[in-house]
Amino acid sequence: MAQIQTITLPANTPTILINGTGQRVWIQGQSFYLGGSDVNSDNGIFIHGHDNRIDLGNITFGEIIYAFSNHENTITVFYYTTAM
Repeated sequence: MAQIQTITLPANTPTILINGTGQRVWIQGQSFYLGGSDVNSDNGIFIHGHDNRIDLGNITFGEIIYAFSNHENTITVFYYTTAM
């Protein structure tokens, strides 16, 4: 079972994408960058998902992952509460 959260990234603004709870997390969306609170297109990990789901594994409780997009973008985050 998954809890699904849709997050709209404003253009050119680092935004909290995931606030870790120890759960397994998958993300789905078009082109964007992942990183810390200062993430941007120069220092982030580039994700070009083509709307495929990407498994980030278990995100530690309290770990925060930010996302950045050069344009307004919508990302779907899946928090799994049971084994897949």
